[in-house]
Amino acid sequence: MRVDPDKRRKDIAQVTIDLVAREGLAAATFRRIAAEGGWSTASITNYFVDKQDLLVWTFQVLSVEGERRFEEALDISENDPVPALLTMAPWCPANVRRWKAYLAFWDAAVRDPELAALLADSTSVGMDLLERLVSRSLRAGADARVAVELLNATIQGVALQMLVDHRGWSEAKIRAILLESHKSAIGRFAAASSM
Repeated sequence: MRVDPDKRRKDIAQVTIDLVAREGLAAATFRRIAAEGGWSTASITNYFVDKQDLLVWTFQVLSVEGERRFEEALDISENDPVPALLTMAPWCPANVRRWKAYLAFWDAAVRDPELAALLADSTSVGMDLLERLVSRSLRAGADARVAVELLNATIQGVALQMLVDHRGWSEAKIRAILLESHKSAIGRFAAASSM
C-alpha cells in the first residue's frame, strides 16, 4: 500500500510533538521517533534530512495546529473571547501537550537562530490573532497593539504558572482570569488612547 507522504510527515510530527512534550528535544532522535510511531528509522530519514529539518517541520505543524484551533474558536464564539483565549492556555491535556512542546522549542530557540526565527514568526501570527479578537471590542480603526501585548503577557504568565503547579487552576478560574484579562486589556487601552 502506498504511503501518502504529506500524511506520513504530519504523523511523524505528531509523534515528535508527543515525545518532545514528555521528554524534551534531546529525546527526539530518529530512532526514538521511529520506535514510538512503529516505523523504521529509514522511513524517517526518507522524509527528513536531519534532526534540524524534522524539528523545523514539527514546530511548523505545532504552530499551524494552534492557529487553526484559535481561528475555529474565534469563528464559533463571536461575542465571547474566552473560547479563543482558552486555546492559548494549558487548561486541558491537548493544550498541556502543546505548551510543553512549545517550551522545549523556546528553550532551544535561545541558542538556535533558525528556531528563533520560526518562533518569532509564530509569535507574530499569534499576536495578529489576538488583535483580531481584541479589535472586536474596540472602536473601528483603533490600534489594539497595547491591549494585545497586555493580554499575551497575561496568558503566557498564567500558562507558565499552570504548567509548573497545576493545582488550584480549575477551568472556571482560568475562564474567569482570561475574561478579566481581556476586559482589563481593553479597558487600559481605551483609557490610554483617550489621553
